[in-house]
Amino acid sequence: MRHSITRPVWMMAMLLTMLAALLFAACRPVNTPPAALPMLPDAAADWQAILKDGKLVVGAAVDYPPFEFYDPSFQIDGFDPALARAIGKQLGVEVEFVDLAFDGLAQALTLGQIDAAIAAVSETPERARLVDFTTPYFVSSDAYLTSAAADLTVRTNEDLEGLRVAVERGSIYEDQVQKTLVDVGLIAPRNVLLYDDLNNAVSDLAAERVDVVVLDLLAAQAYVAAGEARLAGQGINEQQYAIAVRRGSTALRDQLNAALAALMASGKTARLAEQYLGIPVNEFAAIPAQTATAAAEAASSSTIPPLPAACIDGMAWVADLTYDDQAMTAPPVMFPGQPFQKSWRVQNIGACTWDSSYFFAFARGNAPGAGMGMRDMSVNVQGTVAPGATYDVAVDLVAPLLPGVYQSLWELHDGVGNAFGQTLRVGIQVAGAPTPTPAPTPTPVPGIIFSADTMDITRGQPVTFVWDVQDAQAVYFYQEGQDWQANDVAAADQQVVYPERTTAYVLRVLKDDGAEAIRTITIDVQVNAGPAIESFAVVPNSAVPAGACVDISWRIVGEGVTVQLTRDDAVLWEAAPSEGNLQDCPPQIGEFVYTLTATDAVGADTRQQTVRVVKADAAVEPAPPSNTAPVIDAFAVSPEAVVVNGCVAISWNVGGDVKTIQILRGDTVILDDAETSGSGQNCLTDAGVYRFRLVATGSTGEESSAEVAVTVAPPTPIAPSATGPSDPALTGKTWALISLFDGVSAMRAPLADSQITAEFSDDGLLAGSAGCNNYSSGYTASDGVMKISPAVATFKFCSEPAGVMDQEAIYLALLTTVSTYAIEEGQLTLADGSGQSLAVFAAGQ
Repeated sequence: MRHSITRPVWMMAMLLTMLAALLFAACRPVNTPPAALPMLPDAAADWQAILKDGKLVVGAAVDYPPFEFYDPSFQIDGFDPALARAIGKQLGVEVEFVDLAFDGLAQALTLGQIDAAIAAVSETPERARLVDFTTPYFVSSDAYLTSAAADLTVRTNEDLEGLRVAVERGSIYEDQVQKTLVDVGLIAPRNVLLYDDLNNAVSDLAAERVDVVVLDLLAAQAYVAAGEARLAGQGINEQQYAIAVRRGSTALRDQLNAALAALMASGKTARLAEQYLGIPVNEFAAIPAQTATAAAEAASSSTIPPLPAACIDGMAWVADLTYDDQAMTAPPVMFPGQPFQKSWRVQNIGACTWDSSYFFAFARGNAPGAGMGMRDMSVNVQGTVAPGATYDVAVDLVAPLLPGVYQSLWELHDGVGNAFGQTLRVGIQVAGAPTPTPAPTPTPVPGIIFSADTMDITRGQPVTFVWDVQDAQAVYFYQEGQDWQANDVAAADQQVVYPERTTAYVLRVLKDDGAEAIRTITIDVQVNAGPAIESFAVVPNSAVPAGACVDISWRIVGEGVTVQLTRDDAVLWEAAPSEGNLQDCPPQIGEFVYTLTATDAVGADTRQQTVRVVKADAAVEPAPPSNTAPVIDAFAVSPEAVVVNGCVAISWNVGGDVKTIQILRGDTVILDDAETSGSGQNCLTDAGVYRFRLVATGSTGEESSAEVAVTVAPPTPIAPSATGPSDPALTGKTWALISLFDGVSAMRAPLADSQITAEFSDDGLLAGSAGCNNYSSGYTASDGVMKISPAVATFKFCSEPAGVMDQEAIYLALLTTVSTYAIEEGQLTLADGSGQSLAVFAAGQ
């Protein structure tokens, strides 16, 4: 389990670091002798110092759920932190956590940066040369179940190569499978199926949807006893976790052992295991007496000599120099795709001089995209940083394409790649792209009816669109951003959709006379408190040749979720995993609707994909999608031509063997670790040609890519009229908005703490503040008649006052519909062609 199986563990990493320092220092670009370690208090006095301060400083590598993780409020949580807090309460001291690189926990103990380390660490003789351990507080043993008819025997991880493996989502075994099977290439990522309910996973063994279920031994034995499965192996990755302290910190170790024993005896440890690890209290394994005795004897033994003194690395965070997220209580707001530079000040608290072989690198994040364009890149130290000195580091990042709150964690590495020191954090909030200025309501065209039964829903609810078109060559119905030419429909029909987020749907009509008409309906989607389908992909889904199969994949977020997958009225998977995949072969030519429904106690979410099966080309042998390379079914960027500050919709659908997906704008990664299907919006602030590219990489390293070019043109101002562009009564003043049409029926005062202004120049330029952004536009005005061109605005997002961005979008949209103006008693009124007042301003200086 834990890092000991899959990467150099922190104790071994320190051993290797010391040996490297002794044997290979000459290989470093800068050969600086190690400095003497700073003066540290006697380890034997650690407990007295903790009592004096009333505080126990605990190091944890917060990257291993459910043992340690950041909760939705970005606070440190998990079985280990909860146990540490219980220990602190037992000892009568406060517990303070420091998030550190796992490989550097031993250095942090040696340097006195922390008093103890609790991070799902297994004790080994090699590690005992570096630190002292308490008695174990948790013992786990993994087990492997197969169907009763299977003859598989699991003795090593290699015995699982190429199999479909089921595991409980959020359990310790999910991380074990990732580290021991996926990361080392024994199985592809798509071969891991995550279940919320292990009963469903065991049922799927008999249905041959999975080959092996990985779980705890006690739970496995219960399924075997009930005759539901066969035990194929156990104990391959058995672990015993203990708390580490500085070598020689005997008094502190003894206090921790006493607290652990009391918590175990009171049942507190078992209750925490049930809360965080999902192990029922009556199944929690007490530490075997012989294990505890052996651990105590090893801890008190002096037969294992410590390593000789050598160069020890250490790093502490000092300050956030830019974009301080204030402990994730106020992450800075960014717009999608916005570039920014994050910088920190850190201090070298170790005995090694950092040189240009040391580097900072992205370690992990809270969500796909948290790498912020730097997931596979690093930043090297410039020059040298002596022990005790501070160093300022900056990284160039890009806000992810999709809205949300992102936390990115970074670590410092030494010249041979071992991470050490305090974890550095980047926290931002990506807002939805600024609402694009809506076009005026189109003039009705005879012979086109287009409607939706509702325009405001909660995610997971259906919307039924109905249309009836007369005298048309072709009709297309599609979601904005999709390839419209691939979505032709009957002239009179209806379609049910399940929008994932607020989305515009378009009916495009090519009339018999060659004219084109477009109707758009926007569905406003509110997020409910139930489960969320993050991705649902069916590949391919257009012009599938008869006899071919489609690849279906999905990922769902939520707890206690029931998942069902159907094709029309046929149930393909009644109790599907929360994350999984399936191949299905549509039975005949025609149109098939695949539906994924996720339900829990509070709500539901639904997604649909329509597949069109056509007659197979006799010269083409139908075949299922390749399992060795990703299949890009769709990648669309729409529209492909906008003006400056225009926004494009990006959508994609990828299937097959997919390990990672990146979306790039030029050479800049605007979304990494993307889901297999999704959509987002990106607004472009400068004129030019932008190339958007999707790159999908499979588990074997094979890549598939697709590219779309978007042209961004500068805005075109209105040409001045022959009689002059402006009325002198308008110019030379700053007009302040006092009333704005709400777009429905009433004039309303602008939001408190917001100001909208307009300044008309005598050369035909209108400029001012739209409430958040500054804007400019061309205009003509004479004899009460006015025309205003679409505005160009700056590109920032304002979160306060609430609703200011919606107010700004309405104002900028209304400007393009202005037809008349009037100035009376120091007030300017703008109105549309029907006489409806749109905006009223008061004159200033």
